[in-house]
Amino acid sequence: ARLLNRELRISLHGSDKAGACAVGTVHHPRGNIGVELLKRGLGRVSEWSARLMDPADLPSFRGAEITAKKANLGVWHSYVAPKLEGASEIVGTVVEVISGDTLSILPTGEAYDSEAKLKKVSLASVRSPRVGNERAGRPDEPFAAECKDRLRYLTVGKPVKVVIAYERDIPLGPGGNTEKRQFGTLSVGKREDVGQLLIQEGYAVTQRHRDEDEKSPRYDELVAAESVAAAAKKGVHSVDTKEYKAKTVNDLTEPRKAKSYSGSLMRAGTLKGVVEYVFNGSRYKVLIPSENCYIMFALTN
Repeated sequence: ARLLNRELRISLHGSDKAGACAVGTVHHPRGNIGVELLKRGLGRVSEWSARLMDPADLPSFRGAEITAKKANLGVWHSYVAPKLEGASEIVGTVVEVISGDTLSILPTGEAYDSEAKLKKVSLASVRSPRVGNERAGRPDEPFAAECKDRLRYLTVGKPVKVVIAYERDIPLGPGGNTEKRQFGTLSVGKREDVGQLLIQEGYAVTQRHRDEDEKSPRYDELVAAESVAAAAKKGVHSVDTKEYKAKTVNDLTEPRKAKSYSGSLMRAGTLKGVVEYVFNGSRYKVLIPSENCYIMFALTN
């Protein structure tokens, strides 16, 4: 009724991959018709088409959709906001970086006397390159090691704050078991969103969510950061998968391997290392960059 038989201006943003569907904005004299539809619950924000828009235009769309959700209008008539089973905020110290987007945090005030005390948290709406699996014969995705190392540099041993955005059931192997994983926005020091920094530097990308999925409240900022990194051809946007050469690190944490290499490491004298994981107060997993290897390190006396 608002558009039929009217002559209006249309701005085109792009099209789908097949080129069959154009994406654009209809400029109505009284405002953006898309925002009005969302405000009344007559539609949802489509993530694939939203990526083609100017990031500066998206906040009004998100705000209109949130308004309709809260009022249970239209397609959101039966919407119920998800309730978190765990804490909505975690403050503590990062003790391990598991991958380029997942960490283990020891909450403030807790003694590290059990693995059960640790909170495993993933960065909301951030997808880092996946770490491979030697047993399955699956190699690391390009920049998996670089992304993990960058996250380690930014967070390990430092006090952080995580504001949880949503939770997911993550499958654990073929047995059908799952674990409840929390996803949130992680801040450390003056950096308000570490995930955005990883994306901006080209080490990670934004997660492609389904339209109905919960996502990071800073999702549009993450998408904008990815657009900048892609335009500058940084990191994962810079090379073809076939051209990328992954750096292999020799794992000497196994006793047999460690014994065969111990002589050369001792002859090297003083070495600089990076603590990858703290098992307890006297035992650590350490990366030795100059020797390109991991070692198990234990304090004496």
